[in-house]
Amino acid sequence: MSEIQIGEQFGKWTALGRVRAQWGGRERNLIACRCDCGTEKAIPLNDLRVGNTTQCRTCGNRQKAALKSRLTHGMTDSRLHRIWTQMRKRCDSKSCPDYPRYGGRGISVCAEWQAFEPFQRWADQNGYADHLTLDRRDNDHGYCPENCRWIGRTDQNRNRRDNKRYPFAGRMMMVSEIAEITGQPLTMLRQRIQTYGWSIDRATTEPARQHRTQQTNRKEVSA
Repeated sequence: MSEIQIGEQFGKWTALGRVRAQWGGRERNLIACRCDCGTEKAIPLNDLRVGNTTQCRTCGNRQKAALKSRLTHGMTDSRLHRIWTQMRKRCDSKSCPDYPRYGGRGISVCAEWQAFEPFQRWADQNGYADHLTLDRRDNDHGYCPENCRWIGRTDQNRNRRDNKRYPFAGRMMMVSEIAEITGQPLTMLRQRIQTYGWSIDRATTEPARQHRTQQTNRKEVSA
């Protein structure tokens, strides 16, 4: 394309290429675009150039709802509102540094929480306090009432450690899953991997008795 480059950004639209399609009752040369949310649409080049459209209708409606929420709830400067804002940025904004670990791998915010008030009601009804942090029970699922809770930072750090995945049997698994497959005690396996820094192969193959003997010998040497 001479007037536009594939991959060029126009707000949330990304140009994919030229197409012939109906627009205004007649066939025209249009630009096939994809919105950040995945919606695809053919749009006149001039509309993109002058900014007549910067996102799909769904994203536009979400933006309007968010704006209305900010104008009516009076909590724009509150910690809870900042948590809500950052949650949505991680999932929706490709410019957010954390996007690859959230929206980039399919983590999204449920439709109910696109506006602040429902999120605020859920927070108030589920024990929100300023010293608590928002946590997802399952890190492979998104932000919704069923998968979220308020916990202390110590608990959140522990959950992140417990939910860390390691390569085993051709898959990425949590320590608890590896323990279930190998039949080894979870506490011992977690200690070997997370405390002693053993490789997965060593942690899952070295007999427990040998491990205890090593610990005993280490104590005798240090004595």
